[in-house]
Amino acid sequence: MDTDKEDLRVIRTRKLLSNTLLEMMEQQPIEKISVIDLCGKAMVNRATFYAHFEDKYHLLSFALEELKDELYSDFMGVKKMNSPQETVRALMIMAVDFFYNEHNHIANILRYNKGGKVISTIQESIAQSIKYQINKYRDSYIFLIPSGVLSNFLAGGMVNLAERYIENPGKYNYEDFIGYANTFVTDAYFQPRTDVD
Repeated sequence: MDTDKEDLRVIRTRKLLSNTLLEMMEQQPIEKISVIDLCGKAMVNRATFYAHFEDKYHLLSFALEELKDELYSDFMGVKKMNSPQETVRALMIMAVDFFYNEHNHIANILRYNKGGKVISTIQESIAQSIKYQINKYRDSYIFLIPSGVLSNFLAGGMVNLAERYIENPGKYNYEDFIGYANTFVTDAYFQPRTDVD
């Protein structure tokens, strides 16, 4: 069998399962979604599902990574950032923009999946992204808070803001959230290195 065709089939199957899970999560909590129902809706054999994923939470992590990759392609198109503060502000604004998009499926998913594994998976995914982006500045900035601690703190704030927005539609406007995002990022997190040429 041609490996390119096989790889393409694997990509399509994973994407189909990922999209199906996210669609189902817009209508019910992940805890109520069975692998049997998911496979039935996606028209994929259960054995095929388990050939690709350990369980529905493994699939959720994959789906979020795929979504994050799409968001990153947008982020990489943004103007070049010159400091970790600018980078974190841009990430925060991107998150606000994302949650203010009325066609956003994640907002619906969060409505039905407010607790536990879904929120922690989303938060971990965001934290990893923030940590990766700010660690690019390690050579030119001193981190006054370890990047792992800071990225988890900021990711928690982003997820909390998203939940607050979803639970209180119309209470906060876009400009308020952008203002909050800018306020969260201070120069106290980073200090330029003086020993760098």
